This record gives sequence, structure tokens and C-alpha cells, in this order.
Amino acid sequence: MKAVRIILLALALAFVSIQFIPSGIPENKPESENSIIHSEIINDTVLTFLRASCYDCHSDQTNFPWYAKIAPSSWFLAGHIKEGREQLNFSEWETYSLRKKIGKLGDIGDEVSSGEMPLKSYLLIHRDAKLDNQRKDILMKWVEESTARLMK
Repeated sequence: MKAVRIILLALALAFVSIQFIPSGIPENKPESENSIIHSEIINDTVLTFLRASCYDCHSDQTNFPWYAKIAPSSWFLAGHIKEGREQLNFSEWETYSLRKKIGKLGDIGDEVSSGEMPLKSYLLIHRDAKLDNQRKDILMKWVEESTARLMK
């Protein structure tokens, strides 16, 4: 019984200690003129879907959940957010070249149609981010129309 108490105390001490290790979660930035919201291709419906399903990892306007301040979950979130922003950042959309925008739209179409995005781990807690068939169809149509518009 004494050994169990010592192990539990050590685990509690370790948990408290890791809270002092910085998570590396990127800071949010104010919405800028480079955001996709200022793009000619965006509409309110698509923007609503992107904000619900994509923005937490793919923009500088992340809504951090309560567990974002608790290690080790904060480390997990930091990695996902950094990687997501590196791959695609809707807050920097207008800084992308025309070629890159067209490529990113293709990537969005591929990820949405395959069901790879949003991530399954994200959907466990953010059920409202799930893209049902209707939302997927709307996003796929937007990708096609936006690609065609940009290619003109």
C-alpha cells in the first residue's frame, strides 16, 4: 500500500512539474487584410464552414479549448496547430501566389473529399466541425468554382 502511495505521489508531482514546460502553442494574431475573408472567392456559407471545421488549425484565429493550457495535451495541440498553419493558413491567403492558391484549393478538395480533414482526433471533441455530405458538396463546388475563377 505504501508503494502505491509513493507512485501516486510521484505521478502527481510529475504532472504538476510538466505544467511549467512551455507548450509552444502559437499566438493568435488579429485578422489582417491578407485573410481569406478579403478574397474574391469566399462567400459567407463557405466561410462559416471553414471557421467551424478548419480555422482552429489553419488560421491565426484559433479558439483554444480549456485543455490547451494543460500539459501534455497542450503539446499535442501546439504540434497540430503549427503543422496546420504551415500547410495552409487562411489568415495569410492573400499572400499566396496565384499558383499556390490554386494548389491549396486542390489540396482542400482532396482532403475534404477523402474525409482526411478535419482530423478524426479533432472531431472527437469538436463534433460541430464534422463535414456532412451536404457541407462536403458545398465545399467541393466552391473549390471547383474558385479554381476556375482563379484560372481565368
